[in-house]
Amino acid sequence: MPPAKAKATEAEAKDLVAPVSGKATAQPEAVVPQEAQKKPPQVRRQPPSKKLQPGELVCGECGEGNAPTRKFCSRCGTSLATAEVVKTPWWRKLLPKRGAKVRKAGERSKRRGRGGKTKLGVAFSTTFKIARRVIAIALVLGGVAYGMFAPFRGWVNERAAEAKGTFERIVFPQYAPVSAAEAPTASVALPDHPANMAVDSASDSFWAAPLGGAEPNMVVKFDRTVDLVRIIIHNGDGADFKTTSRAQKLHLVFSTGKTTDVSLEDRPDPQTLEIENGDDVSSVEIHVVSTFKSVSGTTLAISEIEFFEEV
Repeated sequence: MPPAKAKATEAEAKDLVAPVSGKATAQPEAVVPQEAQKKPPQVRRQPPSKKLQPGELVCGECGEGNAPTRKFCSRCGTSLATAEVVKTPWWRKLLPKRGAKVRKAGERSKRRGRGGKTKLGVAFSTTFKIARRVIAIALVLGGVAYGMFAPFRGWVNERAAEAKGTFERIVFPQYAPVSAAEAPTASVALPDHPANMAVDSASDSFWAAPLGGAEPNMVVKFDRTVDLVRIIIHNGDGADFKTTSRAQKLHLVFSTGKTTDVSLEDRPDPQTLEIENGDDVSSVEIHVVSTFKSVSGTTLAISEIEFFEEV
């Protein structure tokens, strides 16, 4: 057996105990368990409650528009320090700015009626409201009558068809050819190219008139009274354009005594010309006032003249 250890002396025991420095602290008091605090609800971003105006501050949390002078959102209370500013549309920048009118000292403003409007503005607003109500009532009554009374419905349909036809005639006019009642007569013409060759609906023949003497002209009579609004002219000799002179300016004298002038271009393709003062005419006298000269020869040629009325 191992020998028993000797007990430590009192002095040796004191050396083994480390001294405690500082003051002793009291034990903390018991704390009653607290209920866990709930987190504040998360703000959902929603559409603004009113139409956003230029310069307003848009809350980054809820999307509400706020006046530029506010520091916190009027709906959710979030700081507006980093809020987005509503920009002014580009087109509004082009409009003139309307500021407050500055009056001179002692100058009186005009008397205004309801809502700050002038008397003229109040009268116009009242008249407009009355007219709007009358029109609305008339439309309602007209719709009821259109649906219930066949004669009224037929009358409305006829007026609508007439209005549609008038609109189409204005926007998309239609033209009908006008024929000569008899062969036209000319002041001068070559024997093998009489005036009727200019109204025979064939562009391979032409009316030829010698130049240097009397002014070339022809008279065309129609089979009825017409309203001439357009002519189509095939100038010169279609087979050999440069060998004959071509009409440059025509002076038209109508049976009513009214006149009009038309100018042509020096080209062989057909030329469509609008004419004036051709209402209620039974004949037209065509004078060749000036010509485009040919490279050789002194003969005027016009292949075809077509007359049209509006339908």
